[in-house]
Amino acid sequence: MKTMILSNSGGGLVHFRKEVLAAIASKGEVVAVVPKSEFDGDLTAVGCRLIPIAVDRRGTNPLSDYKLYRSYVKLIKKEKPDIVLTYTIKPNVYGGRAARKTKTPYIANVTGLGTSIENGGMLSRLTLFLYKNGLKKASCVFFQNARNKDFFEKKGVVKNGARLIPGSGVNLEKHAFEEYPPEDGGLRFLFVGRIMRDKGIGELLEAIKTVHEKHPEIRLDIIGGFDGNYQEAMDEAAKTGYIFYHGKQKDVHSFYKNAHCTVLPSYHEGMANVLLESSSTGRPVIATNVPGCAETFEEGKTGFGCAAKNTESLVEAFEKFIALSAEQRKEMGVAAREKVRREFDRQIIIDAYGEEIEKAINTDHTGRK
Repeated sequence: MKTMILSNSGGGLVHFRKEVLAAIASKGEVVAVVPKSEFDGDLTAVGCRLIPIAVDRRGTNPLSDYKLYRSYVKLIKKEKPDIVLTYTIKPNVYGGRAARKTKTPYIANVTGLGTSIENGGMLSRLTLFLYKNGLKKASCVFFQNARNKDFFEKKGVVKNGARLIPGSGVNLEKHAFEEYPPEDGGLRFLFVGRIMRDKGIGELLEAIKTVHEKHPEIRLDIIGGFDGNYQEAMDEAAKTGYIFYHGKQKDVHSFYKNAHCTVLPSYHEGMANVLLESSSTGRPVIATNVPGCAETFEEGKTGFGCAAKNTESLVEAFEKFIALSAEQRKEMGVAAREKVRREFDRQIIIDAYGEEIEKAINTDHTGRK
């Protein structure tokens, strides 16, 4: 079996799909068509042959997108894969169209609605139109939360073959349970994610300032690359003495280990991998009550929820967590690990892909070129 993977990020494949790729590679050849990155070595190590391609993640240039589509068609015709797997918006849309053009079975994964859909308006309608075209003949479309699946079905984007999976799952061994850290130096909160508006970074910086005025012993560690004009905000935050920006990090497990709580005030998610990884490590979370975040924790048992785009609500969640005893916080971490082990083991995702790939390649795709 020969499998072609289309994605806009090698890092995303390594961080969230490495075990899936390794399982597929154990049964045949895997060709990963992704932009060149520092993760190339990690992908080859799990058995992928790489073909570099340029993908403008946020660009809306029709000519550029058409070139991407034509590149996918050309590569599929040349490589003749038995099946194509797509991730993220542009590979789902244009990779899906290319697979349909070449009559190659394909499976798409909708990792989230994305800002272009969430913000509504003309761009949202255009994105949905493109998605409908791209997913038209998919053998299966994986969704990471029920709201996204229901939304696409209601809009008529997908009609058959939709399947709900628990996000990308989490590697329980890589993010092994860690003993809860001592609190003698004050509570350490952690944010991991792209530094952008839709991750709630503005509300987070405002909230932590308010909380610090009442609890000067706390600190906030921030990890992630910039996806917007936040360099000045981070520079100012770094001057506070209680906010520490660490830039992009290839391995964040040690940060989970040293934190007492991970915070993600995101506006929307497919399924928040950061919250799953943190919970697997045995850390409580504070997150917005939006689809893709809400499923990852149990209110008052493994974390606390807050309203999206609401600094006051986020401050209240911080205060609830701080008011707990050290033993209660530790117990929340233990419960968080158990929830992830029970509901989000990455093996669930590996098994789902195995089932759908077998089903897809055993279906008669008449007229395939």
